[in-house]
Amino acid sequence: MEANAPIPDIEAGELVVEGELVAQQPASETPGLPNAELESPATMPNMIPTAQPSSQPPTLVLQPPTPAVTATGRPQRTIRLPGHYREELPTNLAPADNLPATALRQPEPVPQRRVHLIVRDTFRTAVNKFGLWRSYLHRPTYDPDTLLGLDDLCNYFAPANEAGGFPHQPANLPVPPINRLNTSASLLLLDWQNNGHTTKSSAQLDSLVSEVLLHPEFNTADLRGFKAVQAEREVEKAAEEAFPLLKQFQQASVDIEIPSGSTTIPPQRVAVPGLWYRSLTSIVRAAFSDPLSRHFHFSPFKSFHRVPSTGEDVRVFSELYNSDAFIDEHDKIRQRGELPPDALDCTLEKTVAALMFWSDSTHLANFGTAKLWPIYLLFGNLSKFFRDKPGFGAEHHVAYIPSLPDSVQDFISQFHVKWQTQKDDIMTHCRRELFHAVWKFLLDDEFLHAYRYGIVIRCADGVERRVYPRIFMYSADYPEKILLATIRPGLCPCPRCLIPKTEMHLMGFVRDISVRLGANIRTYLRSAVSNARDKIYRLANGIGSNMVEALLKPTSSVATKNAFIERLGDDFDLHRMLVVDFMHEFELGVWKNLFTHLIRLLHAQQNGVELVAELNKRYRSLATFGLDTIRRFPNNASEMKKLGARDFEDLLQCAIPVFDGLFPAEDNARVLKLLFRLGEWHSFTKLRMHTDPTLEHLRVLTPEIGRLMRDFKRTTCTRFATYELPHEASARDRKSARDAAKRTAAGTEAPPSQDATGTRKRSKKRKALNLNTYKYHAMPDYPSTIRLFSTTDVFSTRLGESLHRLVKRLYSVTSKRDHESQIAKRVLRLERARWSQAVDYYKARSQPRAIPNKRNTAPRRMKRTELVFADPFGAKALEVHHCISLSRRRPLSLYKDFSPKGGDPAKKFFIPHLQDHILARLLNLPFDGDANHTFSDAERRTVDIQGDKIYVNKLFRVNYTTYDVRRDQDVMNSSALPFVMVNSPNAHQRGAHPYWYAQVLGILNATVSRVTATDRTRPVRMEFLWVRWLGDQPGYTSGLREGRLPVMGFVPDTDPYAFGFLDPEHVVRGAHLMPVFRRGRTSELLQTKSTTAARFPNETSDWEAFYVGIFVDRDMVMRYVGGGIGHLDAGHGELTVEDQEDDPNESVEGIAENSDSDDNISGSDSDESRESDYDSDEKMADFNEEEESDSEMEVDS
Repeated sequence: MEANAPIPDIEAGELVVEGELVAQQPASETPGLPNAELESPATMPNMIPTAQPSSQPPTLVLQPPTPAVTATGRPQRTIRLPGHYREELPTNLAPADNLPATALRQPEPVPQRRVHLIVRDTFRTAVNKFGLWRSYLHRPTYDPDTLLGLDDLCNYFAPANEAGGFPHQPANLPVPPINRLNTSASLLLLDWQNNGHTTKSSAQLDSLVSEVLLHPEFNTADLRGFKAVQAEREVEKAAEEAFPLLKQFQQASVDIEIPSGSTTIPPQRVAVPGLWYRSLTSIVRAAFSDPLSRHFHFSPFKSFHRVPSTGEDVRVFSELYNSDAFIDEHDKIRQRGELPPDALDCTLEKTVAALMFWSDSTHLANFGTAKLWPIYLLFGNLSKFFRDKPGFGAEHHVAYIPSLPDSVQDFISQFHVKWQTQKDDIMTHCRRELFHAVWKFLLDDEFLHAYRYGIVIRCADGVERRVYPRIFMYSADYPEKILLATIRPGLCPCPRCLIPKTEMHLMGFVRDISVRLGANIRTYLRSAVSNARDKIYRLANGIGSNMVEALLKPTSSVATKNAFIERLGDDFDLHRMLVVDFMHEFELGVWKNLFTHLIRLLHAQQNGVELVAELNKRYRSLATFGLDTIRRFPNNASEMKKLGARDFEDLLQCAIPVFDGLFPAEDNARVLKLLFRLGEWHSFTKLRMHTDPTLEHLRVLTPEIGRLMRDFKRTTCTRFATYELPHEASARDRKSARDAAKRTAAGTEAPPSQDATGTRKRSKKRKALNLNTYKYHAMPDYPSTIRLFSTTDVFSTRLGESLHRLVKRLYSVTSKRDHESQIAKRVLRLERARWSQAVDYYKARSQPRAIPNKRNTAPRRMKRTELVFADPFGAKALEVHHCISLSRRRPLSLYKDFSPKGGDPAKKFFIPHLQDHILARLLNLPFDGDANHTFSDAERRTVDIQGDKIYVNKLFRVNYTTYDVRRDQDVMNSSALPFVMVNSPNAHQRGAHPYWYAQVLGILNATVSRVTATDRTRPVRMEFLWVRWLGDQPGYTSGLREGRLPVMGFVPDTDPYAFGFLDPEHVVRGAHLMPVFRRGRTSELLQTKSTTAARFPNETSDWEAFYVGIFVDRDMVMRYVGGGIGHLDAGHGELTVEDQEDDPNESVEGIAENSDSDDNISGSDSDESRESDYDSDEKMADFNEEEESDSEMEVDS
């Protein structure tokens, strides 16, 4: 049997019979599935290496880099081929169009009362060229990955329409109108109006001209008598007939029951209006019939990677449909899925609709109180790379949750006898009741019938299947998590376990892990909730009374019936559904809190103001990296104004050089080690493709984070008296003023006293690092969640935050009254437009595109290069290694502009080194950094540079295959993004650093040939990079074992090869180098203080050293750690953090107490208190406003 396959229930009389077929034949014998002959790469673009579970999981180790160096510190080089690293292009699968009819409809066993015969027709694919293969528990009938092209395996793309239009619209196809009945001028105009863009930019004006006014069937005569409102109604009526599966939103009211506070007055029911919704079953039907559903996976599988060095097969996690949760649920459905009584002989294929929900309240305008609380639904059957692409229409708007109207308070005050004293508790209870009443309404009888018996749907491939909807996960921030879990922040704030808040600082201890996985797993306490409601509704006890709290407070439960348990049954795993939330819990939680406290510690030092100013200066001095991986930092990073999650991610990735040297020596080492481990944890947690070794490393690394955090709090934090930051004090004063104003207006408090100047006196408030928070406590849950549901980007709340963009844009074109209904109508209008576009798009792509399996060996042919530049993000551009413009508008004279007579050390050996480089390439000599290719003057004279002209370009694009078998791109610019990395010829040596680094001084090209007495070669265009080399520091060790970043520095110009030339083909990708600010600048590396091509304008010195940012993105860290499947031969290191037992000598005294003491941190500073249940509308609005600014879109590095 398959490893981890469901264990048959022998007592129930189950008999398991399995047959396995291994695909070892060409595609004709196993049609539609990957095989070794076709070498499909990531036939699933989302796979990576993993390890077979065992008692001793395999580990990987980054060896300390101690390469051999010259006397000047430059790496020694030998005549080995370093730079032209092995790289393969991701490719698509073989077409799956010849599956036998019997395979499309496999008979399912009819349920029997006593003996259940389980027959599994398992299937295993052959190993492709990346070492990837799949194992299916049930033979698949359809493989959507056969439709993928190289542009589908690309991480960077430029969709024509971010909001509504279907991306990759072929240029030779007209943009289809909403209505397919005709193409009149009015319909073309309406199509342009409803393309999802509410602000019409210059690009949209171009679209109006090219796609509407110049359309061959556009005739102004058609516009006589045109009325937009009337035309929209006609089109919507026709669209409703054309797309019957896309159901309109409906409006409804939901009832909630409110206690009276008296045994003589019965509870009252209130109808809350304003719920706009669509049936869940109608959404499932539409999604599985949508043209996009041809990319749905109906058969989950396990992904494996065969490690080339050992031949071991390790498990790969990358998508929900190759996770354990999906495989187990699909197997249950296939074997035990119930059939409706009227269709017991149904033989249709059974499959799972993997439902993934997101919801979050959002403000719709910068001014005013307009807000929307949407529930979004996405399907785990679809790849995360499609779900994450704007304009694909993968998201479905389920409902817009209404708010309690103000009239409810007036109504309650009329009958509740204790309204004045229990108002806050009652309103909080009503909001919980409303939230779950909405979900009870959505989980209607039709959905429950589909949940039990499935629904028959004709899918996009033309095959009917019985689809069983299953809720896998619900992604939400902490306030919404506790609403869903029907708990509250308090003694046990975690929605997944019952560990007390006072013990959450013990995160990482073995006893902490064993407790949260043992008896302290949280379960829904139906009996306690029922008893509590009985006391509230029948016996008239207060919601916060001692009688009720005795039942609920020990587990932080609330007296609200959970809709998911009530409708789906006690077997539904509610708390497993509430997956971790990396963006809010770590980037905006643990890291933001630590970063804030580090700023407090800087302020607490004697020269704190100068230290904070230096920190801000260092962040401002850092260069950007990638297309948008590292962006420009704000002027005052320490103030953290208007920063989103992606900004805090950048702050972490660049924190080590910034904080280095700002603390005393002992504390400095501790802070840098902690920052390194946090950057490491951040990188591994956000991997888009995990393996068993990387998951094991993450599991072992998490307790190390806990140990370092406690040590930091126990030592460094206790040496300084830290107080709240100025912006924290201002925020506290504003909140106090608002609360006082409310109490004054209610007549319960006198106005606050003020001094003679008319301002309130501000007192400094002590603040300490708080480790007793849910967000810190949740860190050990990530490895297990990834193993169950796959990588964190599958269920990241970042996706839900990004979906708010559309409703905010649509709000701007509403009348601002009853905006929910208007947004709902416009959403439906966009969905119909996208469906229409998708139909035409897939007709054009009805045949799988042929993508070459071998890299083109001559990418510089004029015709091919022209195609590359016509579309720098298109499929042709993705196939080549790099891209440099053909422009020759900036010619320079070889002997005038690069003459050594000017005294520029960068040009001292420019001409002879260039001749050596060109000659070595013309003679096809292996690259060695040109250190050993020294030719005689007579040989150099054989090099002919046409017209003695060198042409300069501005940009240099490098395409590369990522660790997760996708295509990505770096852009280098000699004036802004100048650093590159190439493979080191010494990488095979133990302890050697895997890469060389260089600063690009110029991106050059010339027409060259070789002329001898007897022969002349044909002139060719040759591209080359003029570079300044960097070398590593002798004696300095770095890597995961030491917890230190690599350090590099420029080679002094006393080395004749401090400058040289590089074939662009040898560049692996751009390098992220950050100055070691602590060491400062020096002018000793270049024997000049004048202007030089080796420095940026107005610079007269160089940074003495640079940190290598190995955590700048996930692909980069895997290049240093090793094990990236897409890297093939980049096995440069191993994971080394060792699993440790609890240190019996580690003291935790003072950590818990200091975290909660009134002198150090207020209750409102903790995450759970700040994100508490919604005591009032204003409190909810305040929290949402804070989250809105914090969770502004991150761009995944």
